[in-house]
Amino acid sequence: MKKILMPISTGALLWLTAGAAYADGPVSLKDAVPVVETPTWSGVYFGAGMGFGHNHSKNNYYDDAGQSDSFSSKNEFANGGLVSLLYGIDRQIGDRFVLGVFGDIDLSDITRGSDNDHNALQIDRSWAIGARAGYLVTPDTLFFATAGYTQAHFQNDGWWDIDVADPPHPDTILHGRHSRQFGGYFVGGGIETRLTENFFLRGEVRYADYSRRITNAGTYEGTNYVDAEVPSLLTARASLVYKLGRSEVMNPGSEVTEDQGPKYIGYVGVEGAHHAWDVYSGALAKINGGFYTNGFVLRSEGVIADYNYRTTGNPAATADPTASAPSGSKIDADDRSLDVMLGYQWVFKNWSAIGYLGYEVRDVQLSPDDLNNDVRGTDSGLKVAFELETDDESNDPFYGSFETSYSMAFNSYWAQGRLGYNFQKLFNAESVIFGPEASVLDDDGDVATRVGAFTTLRYHLTPQIPVRLTFDVGNQFVNDSGESRSGGEGIYGGTMVRFDY
Repeated sequence: MKKILMPISTGALLWLTAGAAYADGPVSLKDAVPVVETPTWSGVYFGAGMGFGHNHSKNNYYDDAGQSDSFSSKNEFANGGLVSLLYGIDRQIGDRFVLGVFGDIDLSDITRGSDNDHNALQIDRSWAIGARAGYLVTPDTLFFATAGYTQAHFQNDGWWDIDVADPPHPDTILHGRHSRQFGGYFVGGGIETRLTENFFLRGEVRYADYSRRITNAGTYEGTNYVDAEVPSLLTARASLVYKLGRSEVMNPGSEVTEDQGPKYIGYVGVEGAHHAWDVYSGALAKINGGFYTNGFVLRSEGVIADYNYRTTGNPAATADPTASAPSGSKIDADDRSLDVMLGYQWVFKNWSAIGYLGYEVRDVQLSPDDLNNDVRGTDSGLKVAFELETDDESNDPFYGSFETSYSMAFNSYWAQGRLGYNFQKLFNAESVIFGPEASVLDDDGDVATRVGAFTTLRYHLTPQIPVRLTFDVGNQFVNDSGESRSGGEGIYGGTMVRFDY
Protein backbone atom coordinates (compact mmCIF):
# COMPACT_ATOMS: atom_id res chain seq x y z
CA MET A 1 0.00 0.00 0.00
CA LYS A 2 0.99 3.64 -0.51
CA LYS A 3 2.58 5.98 1.95
CA ILE A 4 0.40 5.77 4.84
CA LEU A 5 0.40 8.62 8.46
CA MET A 6 2.99 9.36 10.82
CA PRO A 7 3.14 5.71 12.24
CA ILE A 8 1.16 5.33 15.43
CA SER A 9 3.61 3.75 17.92
CA THR A 10 3.03 3.14 21.66
CA GLY A 11 4.27 1.11 24.60
CA ALA A 12 1.93 -0.70 26.96
CA LEU A 13 1.77 -0.70 30.74
CA LEU A 14 -1.34 -2.09 32.50
CA TRP A 15 -2.11 -2.62 36.15
CA LEU A 16 -2.95 -6.28 36.60
CA THR A 17 -4.35 -7.87 39.69
CA ALA A 18 -4.63 -11.51 40.51
CA GLY A 19 -5.97 -13.53 43.40
CA ALA A 20 -5.73 -17.12 44.65
CA ALA A 21 -8.01 -19.17 46.89
CA TYR A 22 -7.08 -22.35 48.68
CA ALA A 23 -9.31 -24.97 50.25
CA ASP A 24 -8.50 -27.70 52.71
CA GLY A 25 -7.66 -30.91 50.89
CA PRO A 26 -7.30 -31.64 47.19
CA VAL A 27 -9.37 -29.63 44.68
CA SER A 28 -10.87 -31.29 41.63
CA LEU A 29 -10.19 -29.45 38.35
CA LYS A 30 -13.75 -30.08 37.21
CA ASP A 31 -14.96 -28.07 40.21
CA ALA A 32 -12.72 -25.08 39.44
CA VAL A 33 -14.56 -21.95 38.34
CA PRO A 34 -13.17 -20.68 35.01
CA VAL A 35 -11.61 -17.21 35.20
CA VAL A 36 -13.25 -14.81 32.76
CA GLU A 37 -11.38 -11.62 31.88
CA THR A 38 -13.64 -8.69 32.82
CA PRO A 39 -13.82 -5.72 30.44
CA THR A 40 -11.94 -2.76 31.83
CA TRP A 41 -11.26 0.86 30.93
CA SER A 42 -7.68 0.52 32.19
CA GLY A 43 -4.96 0.50 29.58
CA VAL A 44 -2.68 2.33 27.20
CA TYR A 45 -4.44 3.79 24.15
CA PHE A 46 -3.82 5.68 20.94
CA GLY A 47 -6.17 7.15 18.40
CA ALA A 48 -6.91 9.65 15.67
CA GLY A 49 -9.69 12.13 15.06
CA MET A 50 -10.90 15.22 13.28
CA GLY A 51 -12.76 18.34 14.30
CA PHE A 52 -13.27 22.10 14.08
CA GLY A 53 -11.63 25.07 15.79
CA HIS A 54 -12.76 28.65 16.51
CA ASN A 55 -10.19 31.26 17.52
CA HIS A 56 -11.04 34.51 19.32
CA SER A 57 -8.16 36.93 19.84
CA LYS A 58 -7.92 40.34 21.45
CA ASN A 59 -5.53 42.47 19.37
CA ASN A 60 -3.95 45.28 21.41
CA TYR A 61 -2.21 48.03 19.42
CA TYR A 62 -0.23 51.02 20.81
CA ASP A 63 2.03 53.76 19.53
CA ASP A 64 3.41 56.88 21.27
CA ALA A 65 2.50 59.37 18.53
CA GLY A 66 -0.13 60.84 20.84
CA GLN A 67 -2.97 60.66 18.29
CA SER A 68 -6.55 59.62 18.89
CA ASP A 69 -5.88 56.22 17.28
CA SER A 70 -2.63 55.56 19.18
CA PHE A 71 -4.32 52.80 21.20
CA SER A 72 -6.87 50.23 20.14
CA SER A 73 -8.18 46.87 21.31
CA LYS A 74 -10.03 44.84 18.68
CA ASN A 75 -11.65 41.42 18.54
CA GLU A 76 -10.39 39.09 15.80
CA PHE A 77 -11.72 35.68 14.79
CA ALA A 78 -10.56 32.64 12.83
CA ASN A 79 -12.15 29.29 11.97
CA GLY A 80 -11.04 26.03 10.38
CA GLY A 81 -10.66 22.28 10.54
CA LEU A 82 -8.15 20.04 12.30
CA VAL A 83 -6.93 16.45 12.55
CA SER A 84 -5.57 14.91 15.75
CA LEU A 85 -3.33 12.15 17.03
CA LEU A 86 -3.71 11.20 20.69
CA TYR A 87 -1.98 8.93 23.18
CA GLY A 88 -2.72 8.18 26.81
CA ILE A 89 -3.19 5.77 29.67
CA ASP A 90 -6.28 5.24 31.87
CA ARG A 91 -6.88 3.49 35.18
CA GLN A 92 -10.34 2.36 36.22
CA ILE A 93 -10.98 2.86 39.95
CA GLY A 94 -13.70 0.59 41.23
CA ASP A 95 -16.81 0.18 39.13
CA ARG A 96 -17.50 3.81 38.20
CA PHE A 97 -14.44 6.07 38.11
CA VAL A 98 -11.69 6.45 35.50
CA LEU A 99 -8.50 8.53 35.88
CA GLY A 100 -5.86 9.08 33.19
CA VAL A 101 -3.18 11.19 31.58
CA PHE A 102 -2.81 11.92 27.86
CA GLY A 103 -1.08 13.92 25.16
CA ASP A 104 -2.27 14.93 21.71
CA ILE A 105 -1.12 16.76 18.58
CA ASP A 106 -3.32 18.76 16.19
CA LEU A 107 -2.58 19.84 12.64
CA SER A 108 -5.06 22.57 11.72
CA ASP A 109 -6.10 25.17 9.18
CA ILE A 110 -7.70 27.76 11.46
CA THR A 111 -7.35 30.88 9.34
CA ARG A 112 -8.26 34.56 9.17
CA GLY A 113 -7.57 36.93 6.29
CA SER A 114 -6.46 35.99 2.78
CA ASP A 115 -3.23 34.37 1.55
CA ASN A 116 -3.82 35.85 -1.91
CA ASP A 117 -3.76 39.38 -0.48
CA HIS A 118 -0.65 38.71 1.64
CA ASN A 119 -2.79 39.40 4.70
CA ALA A 120 -3.50 36.18 6.59
CA LEU A 121 -2.89 34.30 9.82
CA GLN A 122 -3.11 30.56 10.44
CA ILE A 123 -3.07 28.39 13.54
CA ASP A 124 -1.35 25.47 11.83
CA ARG A 125 -0.53 23.15 14.74
CA SER A 126 -0.81 22.70 18.50
CA TRP A 127 -0.08 20.17 21.21
CA ALA A 128 -1.41 19.47 24.70
CA ILE A 129 -0.68 17.36 27.75
CA GLY A 130 -3.19 16.87 30.49
CA ALA A 131 -5.23 14.67 32.77
CA ARG A 132 -8.80 13.52 32.77
CA ALA A 133 -11.30 12.22 35.32
CA GLY A 134 -14.47 10.44 34.35
CA TYR A 135 -17.61 8.76 35.66
CA LEU A 136 -19.11 5.64 34.07
CA VAL A 137 -22.85 6.23 33.73
CA THR A 138 -23.01 2.71 32.24
CA PRO A 139 -20.23 0.09 31.93
CA ASP A 140 -19.75 1.23 28.30
CA THR A 141 -20.27 5.02 28.53
CA LEU A 142 -17.95 7.51 30.22
CA PHE A 143 -18.52 11.21 30.92
CA PHE A 144 -15.21 12.98 31.60
CA ALA A 145 -13.55 16.33 32.30
CA THR A 146 -10.04 17.34 31.15
CA ALA A 147 -7.47 20.00 32.06
CA GLY A 148 -3.81 20.67 31.26
CA TYR A 149 -1.25 22.76 29.38
CA THR A 150 -1.22 23.51 25.65
CA GLN A 151 0.79 25.40 23.04
CA ALA A 152 -0.39 26.62 19.63
CA HIS A 153 1.72 27.80 16.68
CA PHE A 154 0.48 30.94 14.87
CA GLN A 155 1.84 31.44 11.33
CA ASN A 156 1.82 35.06 10.13
CA ASP A 157 1.45 36.04 6.47
CA GLY A 158 1.18 39.82 6.74
CA TRP A 159 -1.61 39.95 9.34
CA TRP A 160 0.73 41.28 12.04
CA ASP A 161 2.31 43.91 9.76
CA ILE A 162 1.85 47.58 10.76
CA ASP A 163 1.32 50.22 8.04
CA VAL A 164 2.91 53.37 9.45
CA ALA A 165 2.01 55.65 6.52
CA ASP A 166 -1.17 56.59 4.70
CA PRO A 167 -1.37 55.47 1.96
CA PRO A 168 0.82 52.44 2.84
CA HIS A 169 4.04 51.83 0.91
CA PRO A 170 6.40 48.81 0.99
CA ASP A 171 9.09 50.99 2.58
CA THR A 172 6.77 52.07 5.41
CA ILE A 173 5.61 48.61 6.57
CA LEU A 174 6.86 47.25 9.90
CA HIS A 175 6.74 43.49 9.36
CA GLY A 176 5.45 41.38 12.24
CA ARG A 177 6.88 38.18 13.61
CA HIS A 178 6.87 35.37 11.04
CA SER A 179 5.41 33.02 13.65
CA ARG A 180 4.68 32.84 17.37
CA GLN A 181 4.12 30.09 19.93
CA PHE A 182 1.33 30.85 22.41
CA GLY A 183 1.09 28.80 25.59
CA GLY A 184 -1.60 28.49 28.24
CA TYR A 185 -4.08 26.24 30.02
CA PHE A 186 -7.05 24.30 28.71
CA VAL A 187 -10.19 22.82 30.23
CA GLY A 188 -12.72 20.59 28.55
CA GLY A 189 -15.07 17.68 28.73
CA GLY A 190 -16.74 15.03 26.69
CA ILE A 191 -18.25 11.59 26.35
CA GLU A 192 -16.66 8.29 25.34
CA THR A 193 -18.39 5.02 24.49
CA ARG A 194 -17.08 1.51 23.94
CA LEU A 195 -17.74 0.20 20.42
CA THR A 196 -16.00 -3.17 20.73
CA GLU A 197 -13.71 -4.75 23.29
CA ASN A 198 -10.82 -2.48 22.26
CA PHE A 199 -12.30 0.34 20.13
CA PHE A 200 -13.84 3.46 21.67
CA LEU A 201 -15.50 6.54 20.13
CA ARG A 202 -14.67 9.81 21.91
CA GLY A 203 -16.20 13.26 21.52
CA GLU A 204 -14.61 16.23 23.28
CA VAL A 205 -15.01 20.01 23.50
CA ARG A 206 -12.01 22.00 24.76
CA TYR A 207 -11.36 25.65 25.64
CA ALA A 208 -7.75 26.92 25.65
CA ASP A 209 -6.69 30.31 27.02
CA TYR A 210 -3.28 31.60 25.91
CA SER A 211 -1.07 34.30 27.40
CA ARG A 212 -0.38 37.67 25.76
CA ARG A 213 2.54 37.81 23.32
CA ILE A 214 3.99 40.75 21.39
CA THR A 215 3.71 40.07 17.65
CA ASN A 216 5.25 43.28 16.25
CA ALA A 217 7.35 46.10 17.68
CA GLY A 218 9.44 48.74 15.93
CA THR A 219 10.27 52.39 15.42
CA TYR A 220 9.59 54.64 12.43
CA GLU A 221 10.58 58.32 12.29
CA GLY A 222 10.86 58.52 16.09
CA THR A 223 7.52 56.83 16.85
CA ASN A 224 7.44 53.50 18.68
CA TYR A 225 4.87 50.89 17.63
CA VAL A 226 3.75 47.78 19.55
CA ASP A 227 1.21 45.15 18.52
CA ALA A 228 0.21 42.23 20.78
CA GLU A 229 -2.28 39.36 20.66
CA VAL A 230 -4.17 37.59 23.46
CA PRO A 231 -5.79 34.50 21.88
CA SER A 232 -8.17 31.78 22.98
CA LEU A 233 -9.23 28.66 21.09
CA LEU A 234 -12.42 26.60 21.24
CA THR A 235 -12.22 23.17 19.60
CA ALA A 236 -14.55 20.21 19.12
CA ARG A 237 -13.37 16.84 17.84
CA ALA A 238 -14.45 13.24 17.41
CA SER A 239 -11.81 10.52 17.75
CA LEU A 240 -11.61 6.78 17.29
CA VAL A 241 -9.46 5.28 20.06
CA TYR A 242 -7.86 1.87 20.34
CA LYS A 243 -7.06 0.64 23.85
CA LEU A 244 -4.65 -2.24 24.37
CA GLY A 245 -6.23 -5.05 26.37
CA ARG A 246 -4.65 -7.36 28.90
CA SER A 247 -4.31 -10.27 26.46
CA GLU A 248 -2.46 -8.10 23.91
CA VAL A 249 0.02 -6.94 26.50
CA MET A 250 0.74 -10.39 27.88
CA ASN A 251 0.61 -12.19 24.52
CA PRO A 252 1.31 -9.76 21.69
CA GLY A 253 0.18 -11.05 18.32
CA SER A 254 -1.72 -13.95 19.88
CA GLU A 255 -4.97 -13.02 18.14
CA VAL A 256 -3.56 -13.15 14.59
CA THR A 257 -5.14 -16.17 12.89
CA GLU A 258 -5.16 -17.58 9.37
CA ASP A 259 -8.87 -16.81 9.09
CA GLN A 260 -8.83 -13.25 10.43
CA GLY A 261 -5.33 -12.06 9.52
CA PRO A 262 -3.44 -9.17 11.10
CA LYS A 263 -5.27 -6.28 12.77
CA TYR A 264 -2.68 -3.58 12.10
CA ILE A 265 -0.44 -2.43 9.26
CA GLY A 266 2.37 0.05 9.80
CA TYR A 267 4.87 1.38 7.31
CA VAL A 268 7.58 3.98 6.79
CA GLY A 269 9.45 4.99 3.65
CA VAL A 270 11.67 7.54 1.97
CA GLU A 271 11.91 8.66 -1.64
CA GLY A 272 13.92 11.20 -3.60
CA ALA A 273 13.81 12.97 -6.95
CA HIS A 274 15.50 15.93 -8.61
CA HIS A 275 15.70 18.71 -5.96
CA ALA A 276 13.24 16.90 -3.66
CA TRP A 277 12.97 14.25 -0.99
CA ASP A 278 10.27 13.11 1.42
CA VAL A 279 9.72 10.78 4.36
CA TYR A 280 6.30 9.24 4.94
CA SER A 281 4.79 7.02 7.56
CA GLY A 282 1.39 5.62 8.33
CA ALA A 283 -0.76 3.07 10.07
CA LEU A 284 -3.98 1.16 9.45
CA ALA A 285 -6.16 -0.48 12.10
CA LYS A 286 -8.92 -2.97 11.32
CA ILE A 287 -11.88 -2.05 13.51
CA ASN A 288 -13.72 -5.38 13.31
CA GLY A 289 -11.85 -8.63 12.69
CA GLY A 290 -8.58 -8.81 10.76
CA PHE A 291 -7.44 -7.71 7.31
CA TYR A 292 -8.49 -11.04 5.79
CA THR A 293 -12.17 -10.14 6.39
CA ASN A 294 -14.64 -7.46 5.33
CA GLY A 295 -15.03 -4.49 7.65
CA PHE A 296 -14.11 -0.94 8.61
CA VAL A 297 -10.53 0.36 8.53
CA LEU A 298 -9.04 3.44 10.24
CA ARG A 299 -6.09 4.95 8.37
CA SER A 300 -3.74 7.83 9.04
CA GLU A 301 -0.73 9.04 7.09
CA GLY A 302 1.86 11.78 7.49
CA VAL A 303 4.36 13.17 4.99
CA ILE A 304 7.40 15.41 5.53
CA ALA A 305 8.78 16.74 2.24
CA ASP A 306 11.49 19.25 1.34
CA TYR A 307 12.06 20.56 -2.19
CA ASN A 308 13.35 23.59 -4.04
CA TYR A 309 12.86 25.27 -7.40
CA ARG A 310 13.53 28.57 -9.17
CA THR A 311 10.90 31.15 -10.06
CA THR A 312 10.34 31.77 -13.76
CA GLY A 313 8.52 35.11 -13.64
CA ASN A 314 6.85 37.05 -10.89
CA PRO A 315 4.57 39.98 -11.70
CA ALA A 316 3.62 40.30 -8.04
CA ALA A 317 7.23 41.07 -7.16
CA THR A 318 7.14 44.14 -9.40
CA ALA A 319 4.08 45.52 -7.64
CA ASP A 320 5.40 44.85 -4.15
CA PRO A 321 9.11 43.88 -3.86
CA THR A 322 8.70 43.02 -0.19
CA ALA A 323 5.87 40.57 -0.81
CA SER A 324 7.51 37.94 -2.98
CA ALA A 325 10.77 36.67 -4.44
CA PRO A 326 11.96 38.24 -7.72
CA SER A 327 12.18 36.22 -10.92
CA GLY A 328 14.94 33.58 -10.92
CA SER A 329 15.07 33.25 -7.13
CA LYS A 330 15.66 29.87 -5.53
CA ILE A 331 12.67 28.87 -3.40
CA ASP A 332 13.05 26.37 -0.55
CA ALA A 333 9.83 24.62 0.47
CA ASP A 334 8.90 22.76 3.66
CA ASP A 335 5.81 20.64 2.95
CA ARG A 336 3.98 18.81 5.77
CA SER A 337 0.68 16.93 5.73
CA LEU A 338 -1.42 14.66 7.93
CA ASP A 339 -4.68 12.88 7.18
CA VAL A 340 -7.15 10.76 9.13
CA MET A 341 -9.52 8.54 7.14
CA LEU A 342 -12.21 5.94 7.78
CA GLY A 343 -12.76 3.26 5.14
CA TYR A 344 -14.46 -0.01 4.37
CA GLN A 345 -12.64 -3.09 3.03
CA TRP A 346 -14.08 -5.74 0.73
CA VAL A 347 -12.17 -9.04 0.61
CA PHE A 348 -12.57 -11.48 -2.28
CA LYS A 349 -10.83 -14.75 -3.12
CA ASN A 350 -7.60 -13.35 -4.59
CA TRP A 351 -7.94 -9.57 -4.22
CA SER A 352 -9.29 -6.85 -1.96
CA ALA A 353 -10.47 -3.23 -2.21
CA ILE A 354 -10.80 -0.36 0.28
CA GLY A 355 -12.65 2.96 -0.08
CA TYR A 356 -11.84 5.84 2.30
CA LEU A 357 -13.32 9.18 3.35
CA GLY A 358 -11.53 11.54 5.72
CA TYR A 359 -9.85 14.88 6.32
CA GLU A 360 -6.38 16.24 5.53
CA VAL A 361 -4.39 19.24 6.74
CA ARG A 362 -1.38 20.36 4.71
CA ASP A 363 1.12 23.16 5.43
CA VAL A 364 3.59 24.45 2.81
CA GLN A 365 6.08 27.16 3.80
CA LEU A 366 8.11 28.85 1.04
CA SER A 367 11.34 30.75 1.73
CA PRO A 368 11.42 33.36 0.32
CA ASP A 369 7.72 33.64 -0.38
CA ASP A 370 6.46 33.04 -3.93
CA LEU A 371 3.04 34.58 -4.57
CA ASN A 372 2.90 32.93 -8.00
CA ASN A 373 2.82 29.48 -6.39
CA ASP A 374 -0.73 28.55 -5.35
CA VAL A 375 0.52 25.68 -3.15
CA ARG A 376 1.61 27.80 -0.18
CA GLY A 377 0.42 28.40 3.36
CA THR A 378 -1.97 26.05 5.16
CA ASP A 379 -4.93 24.37 3.53
CA SER A 380 -7.28 21.58 4.60
CA GLY A 381 -10.34 19.74 3.41
CA LEU A 382 -12.07 16.44 2.76
CA LYS A 383 -10.07 13.61 1.27
CA VAL A 384 -11.22 10.47 -0.56
CA ALA A 385 -9.12 7.46 -1.53
CA PHE A 386 -9.48 4.04 -3.14
CA GLU A 387 -7.11 1.05 -3.12
CA LEU A 388 -7.26 -2.23 -5.02
CA GLU A 389 -4.66 -5.00 -4.66
CA THR A 390 -4.32 -8.67 -5.51
CA ASP A 391 -3.19 -11.18 -2.89
CA ASP A 392 0.62 -11.40 -2.88
CA GLU A 393 0.53 -14.50 -0.65
CA SER A 394 -1.43 -16.69 -3.07
CA ASN A 395 0.00 -19.09 -5.65
CA ASP A 396 -1.15 -16.83 -8.49
CA PRO A 397 2.05 -15.64 -10.23
CA PHE A 398 0.53 -12.34 -11.37
CA TYR A 399 0.23 -9.29 -9.13
CA GLY A 400 -1.54 -5.95 -9.61
CA SER A 401 -2.44 -2.86 -7.58
CA PHE A 402 -4.09 0.50 -8.14
CA GLU A 403 -4.33 3.38 -5.67
CA THR A 404 -5.77 6.85 -6.05
CA SER A 405 -6.76 9.80 -3.84
CA TYR A 406 -8.09 13.33 -4.06
CA SER A 407 -7.75 15.99 -1.35
CA MET A 408 -9.42 19.39 -1.19
CA ALA A 409 -6.20 20.63 0.47
CA PHE A 410 -4.57 22.36 -2.54
CA ASN A 411 -6.78 20.28 -4.90
CA SER A 412 -4.23 17.47 -4.85
CA TYR A 413 -4.75 14.31 -6.92
CA TRP A 414 -2.55 11.20 -6.84
CA ALA A 415 -2.75 7.82 -8.61
CA GLN A 416 -0.41 4.85 -8.98
CA GLY A 417 -0.67 1.53 -10.84
CA ARG A 418 1.60 -1.52 -10.63
CA LEU A 419 1.76 -4.83 -12.49
CA GLY A 420 4.16 -7.58 -11.45
CA TYR A 421 5.17 -11.21 -11.61
CA ASN A 422 5.36 -13.09 -8.31
CA PHE A 423 8.48 -15.25 -8.09
CA GLN A 424 8.09 -17.77 -5.29
CA LYS A 425 10.94 -18.55 -2.86
CA LEU A 426 13.64 -16.37 -4.39
CA PHE A 427 16.71 -14.80 -2.68
CA ASN A 428 15.69 -16.41 0.65
CA ALA A 429 12.41 -14.47 0.49
CA GLU A 430 8.98 -16.08 0.60
CA SER A 431 8.07 -14.15 -2.55
CA VAL A 432 9.65 -11.55 -4.85
CA ILE A 433 7.37 -9.40 -7.01
CA PHE A 434 8.90 -7.46 -9.91
CA GLY A 435 7.31 -5.31 -12.59
CA PRO A 436 6.58 -1.86 -14.05
CA GLU A 437 4.84 1.05 -12.32
CA ALA A 438 3.39 4.43 -13.30
CA SER A 439 2.03 7.31 -11.22
CA VAL A 440 0.80 10.90 -11.47
CA LEU A 441 0.64 13.73 -8.92
CA ASP A 442 -1.33 16.92 -9.58
CA ASP A 443 -0.84 19.68 -6.97
CA ASP A 444 -3.30 22.39 -8.02
CA GLY A 445 -2.14 22.22 -11.64
CA ASP A 446 1.55 21.32 -11.09
CA VAL A 447 1.66 17.85 -12.65
CA ALA A 448 4.43 15.25 -12.19
CA THR A 449 4.27 11.90 -14.03
CA ARG A 450 6.48 8.92 -13.18
CA VAL A 451 7.30 5.76 -15.14
CA GLY A 452 9.56 3.10 -13.65
CA ALA A 453 9.87 -0.33 -12.06
CA PHE A 454 9.38 -1.79 -8.57
CA THR A 455 10.21 -4.91 -6.60
CA THR A 456 8.68 -6.18 -3.33
CA LEU A 457 10.30 -8.85 -1.15
CA ARG A 458 8.25 -10.58 1.56
CA TYR A 459 9.79 -12.13 4.67
CA HIS A 460 8.54 -13.06 8.15
CA LEU A 461 10.03 -11.14 11.07
CA THR A 462 8.31 -13.66 13.39
CA PRO A 463 5.94 -16.50 12.47
CA GLN A 464 3.04 -14.05 12.83
CA ILE A 465 4.56 -10.76 11.57
CA PRO A 466 5.26 -10.59 7.83
CA VAL A 467 7.56 -7.83 6.56
CA ARG A 468 7.57 -6.36 3.04
CA LEU A 469 10.46 -4.39 1.55
CA THR A 470 9.67 -2.39 -1.58
CA PHE A 471 12.10 -0.57 -3.88
CA ASP A 472 11.26 1.52 -6.92
CA VAL A 473 13.19 3.60 -9.48
CA GLY A 474 12.38 5.39 -12.72
CA ASN A 475 12.12 8.76 -14.46
CA GLN A 476 9.89 11.70 -13.61
CA PHE A 477 8.39 14.20 -16.08
CA VAL A 478 6.97 17.58 -14.97
CA ASN A 479 4.93 20.28 -16.72
CA ASP A 480 6.52 23.15 -14.75
CA SER A 481 9.69 23.99 -12.85
CA GLY A 482 9.17 21.41 -10.09
CA GLU A 483 6.86 23.49 -7.90
CA SER A 484 5.55 20.47 -5.95
CA ARG A 485 6.74 17.90 -3.43
CA SER A 486 7.56 15.52 -6.30
CA GLY A 487 10.49 17.72 -7.37
CA GLY A 488 11.81 18.40 -10.86
CA GLU A 489 12.33 16.33 -13.97
CA GLY A 490 14.80 13.44 -13.78
CA ILE A 491 15.44 10.16 -11.95
CA TYR A 492 13.41 9.20 -8.87
CA GLY A 493 13.79 6.33 -6.43
CA GLY A 494 12.60 5.14 -3.03
CA THR A 495 12.16 2.36 -0.52
CA MET A 496 9.49 1.36 2.00
CA VAL A 497 9.19 -1.22 4.79
CA ARG A 498 5.79 -2.50 5.92
CA PHE A 499 4.83 -4.60 8.96
CA ASP A 500 1.58 -6.55 9.40
CA TYR A 501 0.76 -7.59 12.95
